[in-house]
Amino acid sequence: MIDDHAHPFPLAATALDINSVTLDVEPGLTAVLRRQKLGPGRLASEMLRVQLAQYLACPVAELDAVRESAARDWPSYVAALFADVGLTGMLLDPGPTDFETAAGVAPYAQIAQVPMWELVRVEPVVDHLLGLGASTSDISAAVDARLDAAASRGAIGVKTVLAYRTGLAVDPKASLIDADRSLTQELPLRQRGKAMRDLVFCQVLRRCVDLGLPLQIHTGFGDSEISLAGANPLLLDDVLSTAEGRAAQVVLIHGGFPWHEHVAYLAAARPSVWVDFSLSNLFSPATTADRLLRLLDLAPTRRLMVGSDGHGSPETHWFALRVLRDAWTVICSQLGEKTRASWLDDAERNIFTDNAKELYGI
Repeated sequence: MIDDHAHPFPLAATALDINSVTLDVEPGLTAVLRRQKLGPGRLASEMLRVQLAQYLACPVAELDAVRESAARDWPSYVAALFADVGLTGMLLDPGPTDFETAAGVAPYAQIAQVPMWELVRVEPVVDHLLGLGASTSDISAAVDARLDAAASRGAIGVKTVLAYRTGLAVDPKASLIDADRSLTQELPLRQRGKAMRDLVFCQVLRRCVDLGLPLQIHTGFGDSEISLAGANPLLLDDVLSTAEGRAAQVVLIHGGFPWHEHVAYLAAARPSVWVDFSLSNLFSPATTADRLLRLLDLAPTRRLMVGSDGHGSPETHWFALRVLRDAWTVICSQLGEKTRASWLDDAERNIFTDNAKELYGI
């Protein structure tokens, strides 16, 4: 299995706090206490805790102590976790900053004992320069330089979290005049510069075509910093219908949840749209099979991929991928008398491995 979208895990042993694996990321002591109080009542937390105890062959009451002991040999512990779910590679999004050292993804690959590939985000340079009062032209040039540098060091994809900023209702006709005017708005930085961000988004689409890099676009739900109304993947339909939108290889990540059937439609109707199923398997695991089947019901199997969106601890990657494996078993049982076994075998190979290999050239 290739994990199409994940974040770096610690390179040295850290404690596992299952209650901190949450969509609630508000800062402050009150929020920390709230997360600790609510965590045990979340089904995803309970399933992670029980399944990890099963994996470590210990009672749930002894999980913390057994995990601490197992994690003392951190590289072996992490590699065994990933081997347990059949992981064969991982695309890493470092988040708001680039990887901390020139070594890039190599230290993560060394620990996990599987290949790792880099994704590069657009927003860090945009937000930084916007905060400094830069012009649209300066921001555009910096984005170009960031993409060129990433491609030269071997990054295999680009990522945008525009949904976390001004939303996915991109205006493909945004002009340079509109963009510069939007920079003067009296709004919080993350909400400022919609026309500029729209113009840069279209620029990134063109550059991804030039560089031969797929563009991952956050769609659907996310942590508590997102405005969900602006993350509906159907808001992208106008820009996906432009020349650059049709030419670029676009990956709508997280399956657009709760609009998973919308992204399935886009993958079925648009010539260069792919769907990545991730994140919801981590936070809404019990109904993963239903959502994956709804994608499969409409989208071509050659346009679907899977990921974990694991972050913070390697157990989140392991759990999200294990949930996907279990969901696929359920789907095969449901479709076993309605499809040929060979069709299901091909679908599994494409969705879990081959589509990512083809799209990213790995």
